[in-house]
Order: sequence, then C-alpha cells, then structure tokens
Amino acid sequence: MARFRPFRALRYDASRAGDLGSLVAPPYDVISPEERDAFYDSSPYNVARLILNRDGHPEAGRLFREWNGDGLCVRDQHEAFYLYAQDFNCGGTAIRRAGIIGALCLEPFSRGVVRPHERTFGHHKADRLELTRETRANLSPIFGLYSNPDFTPEPDGGWDSPADIDVEQDGVRHCLWTLASEQTCRAITEALSGREVFIADGHHRYETALAYYAASHEGAEPGADDDAAGDEDCPEAHVMAFLAAFEDPGMVILPTHRELVGSGGADHAEFERRAAEAFQIDRFERSQTGARSLMAELEASPEAANTVGVALSGLDHYLLLRRDKQGAGKAADLDVSVLHEEVIDRILAGAGASAIQLEYNAEAESSLAKVEAGSIEGLFLLRATNTEQLSDVCRAGELMPHKSTYFYPKLLSGLLFHTLETGGPA
Repeated sequence: MARFRPFRALRYDASRAGDLGSLVAPPYDVISPEERDAFYDSSPYNVARLILNRDGHPEAGRLFREWNGDGLCVRDQHEAFYLYAQDFNCGGTAIRRAGIIGALCLEPFSRGVVRPHERTFGHHKADRLELTRETRANLSPIFGLYSNPDFTPEPDGGWDSPADIDVEQDGVRHCLWTLASEQTCRAITEALSGREVFIADGHHRYETALAYYAASHEGAEPGADDDAAGDEDCPEAHVMAFLAAFEDPGMVILPTHRELVGSGGADHAEFERRAAEAFQIDRFERSQTGARSLMAELEASPEAANTVGVALSGLDHYLLLRRDKQGAGKAADLDVSVLHEEVIDRILAGAGASAIQLEYNAEAESSLAKVEAGSIEGLFLLRATNTEQLSDVCRAGELMPHKSTYFYPKLLSGLLFHTLETGGPA
C-alpha cells in the first residue's frame, strides 16, 4: 500500500527572496493571463515565473537554477514532513483543512495503491513533463486523499505554536509547520501505511511524475518494496504530495460548471424539445430571482436523480433537467457524466451543435452573468461530486470526465519544492 516518506524540501529564503506572500500562487491551471501578470508584478521571484513562465519552460528552468545557485531557494538540512493547514470561510462558516506534505512513492495505477478519479488531457501532461525536465523538480504538490479516522495531524507544539509559514491569499490563510521529530515522522508513516491514496487534484502532475521516472529508467516502473530506494537516493521515484483524510471536516468540494463558449450553430429551441424527450423539465424565469430559484432547486434535487441546470442565450427561461439514475455504473451515474454523454454529446449535438467549445468555472453567478452579457452561448450547472462518490468511482476502476471536482481552496504553489536531483539541485 501507500509509502509516504519525509524529505528535504527546497524553499524560498525570505531574507533573500522577500515576503512569501508575494512569492506564492495557486496551481498553474487556475491562473488566468491577467492573474499571471499580477503575480509577475508582485515579485521577480514569484512562483508563477516557474509554473507558468511567459517565455516557456526553458526560461523557467534557467530561473530555477539561478535562484538555487544564488541562495534564493535553500534546502532543509534534515528530512521532515510538513503540516499544511488552510483556514477559510465557506457558506458563512469558518473551516480548517489540514494535511501533510511529504514524498509519496510513485505507484503505477495498475497496482491499485494510488487511484485516479478523472480523465486527463494528453497535451497538459506533455506540457508538465517538459517543465519537469527543465526544472528537475516538483514545483507544486499533488493533492491526495486517504481514509484514517483515527489520525488527526497537528503541529508538534500544538495549534498555538507559531507556523514556519503564515500567508494569506484571496481570503484563505495558509500555514505550514515543519515536523521533523523521529516520533512524529514515524506516526505519520504508520498512519498512511496500508492505505490507498485517491488523487483529488493534480492528476496531470502525477502521471507526469510516472512518465519522468520511466524516461529516466529505460521504461522501468518504480520499485514496489518497502525497502526501495528513499527520496535522497532516488527522488524521481517520489512525487511531492499533500495528503489529507476523507474524514477531515474541511474537505470541501465545489461543482465545476460548464460554460458553453460556442456550439457551432445549435438550435436552442430544438435542444429544449429533445431534452424534454429524455428528462423531466422545470422552467424558471430568466431573471435574478429565477436564477436563485434554479440554483436552490438544483441543490435540493434528490441524490437518486440526475439533475442539470441549463441557461442558453436563445431561450427566454432557464431549464432544470431531471431524471432517475439509470444504474449504469459508479461513474456513468454521476451528474457530470450524464451532462457530457447525454446532454452535450447527444442532445446538444442532435440540435445542430458542430463545434462545441467548453470552459470550466466553479462560480455559477459569474458564469450566468456571462450568458446574460452575451459573452458565452450558454451554461450547464452542476451539483458537487462528494467524497463518497469519488471513492466509489476510484475503487470501481472507473474515471469521471475532465474537471469533475473542484477541491476548495486550492493548494498554494511556492511553499515548498521537491528536487528530483540526487544530492540536491545543481
């Protein structure tokens, strides 16, 4: 089962690089071009210059080597785990999510130790592999889940002890403590021993780590034994991972709604007619009041039904599509699967769509505003996938469509780095 190990992290030296709040950023795939510009402006050493460099991955690699050589990034002297807590507000409630960052031994999915839940895009994996080759490091942790209700991590000195890192970004407080004592490290290792790890966020980066190892070892798979080489001797057999428990009360998953940027000519009235043949349809006034009613009805829909909200520019009302689940499989019965396979691929295509373009957004209100402003053609609204559904899909060996979950808040990039060079960065 999962092997989770302490490692010697690389991290910014604040005395050289400056205030850490100006250096960190969310994962690359949620940074807009405008946000990247803002991160660039915040500091010449902001991590966005590594994970999303304007001039390409070779420049990111050059910068990372320069920063390491100049002492802007330094490596911890001793192996450790790192407790990472995020304090945030969701729905008016103050919440904390906490987990451990460490070096997770790479496991091919065929072993059933590390389990994916989403399909991935080939071009994203190729992009991240090129970046990994240039920087020879994991620049951001993947996010994994495990089940162990008997283990709750906390700082060695308790929650009142000062954190090594304490920064706030977009209303979320991020704190990190180093856990280096032998007793604590052993307790963490034992808490994860025998557990499965389910990838919550970072599928592309995990698969990239597997590809990087294979390329470095003539196509071989990483060792499966407990006594396989550790991170110091074989860092490329590991990936930096944040692991948190399913049972953590701060495990918040938001829905990722689908913005219909364009369909290539779908007839929206025909879409409604075809949808009525396959789903029960409720209609809502196209207004702010109607939008609130639509969202409330979507959230209140019973778990036994597949439910999707629809806003299309060519209709003067909103739609709520609903039908009983068909028992087609753990993944196939999810709302997001029904949306893609039935609503988009069959009904929208049957209504004349020829070039469907989708974007993803976790904020329903901003997406609805785009429909009303005419900047997108439509919007498909979803309920969140929960952790039980995620676990069921993973254990069934099935995969959800792309972007089926949005774990909130996102983990910051730039708190720690994991070198893939034996002995440390050159």
